[in-house]
Amino acid sequence: MSAPEVRGQRPALHAALAGIVLAAAAAGPAGAAEKQRYDIQGAASICHGATSVYAAQLRSRPLALVNEGTKDAFVSCALRGDPRPGGRGAMKVLAEVGAISGLTGAVTCTFIDGMQTGTETDAIYRPKTILVVGGGRGAALTWQPVEIAGNPEHIFRPAVQCKLGPGTALHYLSVTYDEEIGG
Repeated sequence: MSAPEVRGQRPALHAALAGIVLAAAAAGPAGAAEKQRYDIQGAASICHGATSVYAAQLRSRPLALVNEGTKDAFVSCALRGDPRPGGRGAMKVLAEVGAISGLTGAVTCTFIDGMQTGTETDAIYRPKTILVVGGGRGAALTWQPVEIAGNPEHIFRPAVQCKLGPGTALHYLSVTYDEEIGG
């Protein structure tokens, strides 16, 4: 049965619609839309040799940070993050690695999420190793919040350290995050 009409209008229907509009307006941020975004940074710009000995083996190229030495080299990379409450946290961190020579080699990257204050360190470490084929396409190592103890919703302080074998390279790092764009 429909609402009764008064002067050609349905007051109950109008009141219900007004209530829905007011409830949606009061919801505020909960009704906000999110869009998935990516920050992609070349390894040559955000990664450095972990020590001067390792740095001497590395060549910083526009498309990669390459180990041109004959021994393993460690590189440390600090990524953008937003540790504020309600800040944009990462949903995925990716490191693209490859081999620039004709040789096959292993690359191990350790994802780190946390911080160090003075002598106190509060961080988690998640290493992954992948075999890269010389002359082949690069390979991706990825980490997501589910891999972190306590299963947080986001990653807020991402960093990566990689062990590059001779002839291997770290091409770029990417952070995927959700950004609130309004309702």
